[in-house]
Amino acid sequence: MSYEKGRVLPVLGVVVLVVFIGIKMTSRGWVSLDKAKSKAEQKAQAEQPVAIVWPPALAPQSDSFCHTIKLNIAQVDKAMEEGISIDQQRRCITRAAMTEYEDAKVRNAALKTQRAAQQAEQKQIEQVVEQQISSGAITLQNLIQARAGKATMISTALLPSAHKQIKAMPTPPAQLFVPMSYQSGNLSLKAFVTPNPGDSKKVPLIVWLTGGDSNSLDDFWTEGAESNDQSAAAFRKAGMAMLFPTLRGGNDNPGQREYFWGEVQDVAAAILQAAQLPYIDASRIYLGGHSTGATLALLTAAAGLPVQGVFAFGPVDEISGYDWPLKWSLVSADERRMRSPMYWMHAIKSPTWIIEGSKRPSNINSLDNLCAARKSEQVHCVSVQGGDHFSVLQPITRKIASQLVMGQPVQLQRDEKL
Repeated sequence: MSYEKGRVLPVLGVVVLVVFIGIKMTSRGWVSLDKAKSKAEQKAQAEQPVAIVWPPALAPQSDSFCHTIKLNIAQVDKAMEEGISIDQQRRCITRAAMTEYEDAKVRNAALKTQRAAQQAEQKQIEQVVEQQISSGAITLQNLIQARAGKATMISTALLPSAHKQIKAMPTPPAQLFVPMSYQSGNLSLKAFVTPNPGDSKKVPLIVWLTGGDSNSLDDFWTEGAESNDQSAAAFRKAGMAMLFPTLRGGNDNPGQREYFWGEVQDVAAAILQAAQLPYIDASRIYLGGHSTGATLALLTAAAGLPVQGVFAFGPVDEISGYDWPLKWSLVSADERRMRSPMYWMHAIKSPTWIIEGSKRPSNINSLDNLCAARKSEQVHCVSVQGGDHFSVLQPITRKIASQLVMGQPVQLQRDEKL
């Protein structure tokens, strides 16, 4: 028995030791788990977005340069999102930058108010027109019918800066363009057209209306950069003839610029004259334009001019949005309406594509308004994803030109991609 007791004690000792080691390891495991859990919580907390203190604290008045104290990274990002310039060296918003930002806010608020007033007036006019249409008091007219018997009073609203010095006619390379005279009412005007290739073939023609001062031309034939090529050279490179008209009051032409009134008649007259050229296929005449030229193209289409297609890149919906040298308040609402494509989209009879880039700068809001207005089934709207008011021109004109010369239907998606 003494021998057995002697063996029991060492065994008990081993058991106690094992239990102790197990407890120790378990406690260490718990500690390890606690540490891992703590680290995970710390990581989760670190990943939580830190609340941005905005606006940032102001610098002391004694600091004549910085408007704010030094910004942290989050505040720098926020300032850039707001469009506020940052001084990179001191990493603060300067007093000059803040003044510029506040002034811009005031200007934008004023523009927003002006736009709201214009939209309210537009809505009121639309409601009156809708009531008259519903009652049968008026029938829908095209632009020429609506203007019949009316004369523009724009001369009473012109500012002194509207009377510009005469600009000489450009002299393009003779192998690209030659002069063409045309008659618009009692005005003898000039245009430039692709010369006769002399091969007895008839070619399609596109009439292109330039942006900016659409009445005048300068160097219209030189191709621009891919990001801003306003030459529309893709059409002539594809084998089409091109016509660039100058309009009343433009260059050394007679007459006074009428801001989309008499100019509609000028464009129509230039097209009819070009259709008589022996090398032009009169059944394949197209009209296109950029910016102000696009607005004029839409108005010409709304006047009922029969062309095979119209391509308007970046027009406006409401004409008083243009910053021109005249007082719009002195122009009657009726005249403004008859200069604004918004009210005449229903009258377009030719297949028409309104095209604009989705990125700023652009007239994308005008595209949306034009497409939401009462419009003909012939009108198609194209918002070019990734393009702006200028970068859409070169790739989209190339696409259109290739389809036209092949005699294919124009295929452009509602959300076209560059």
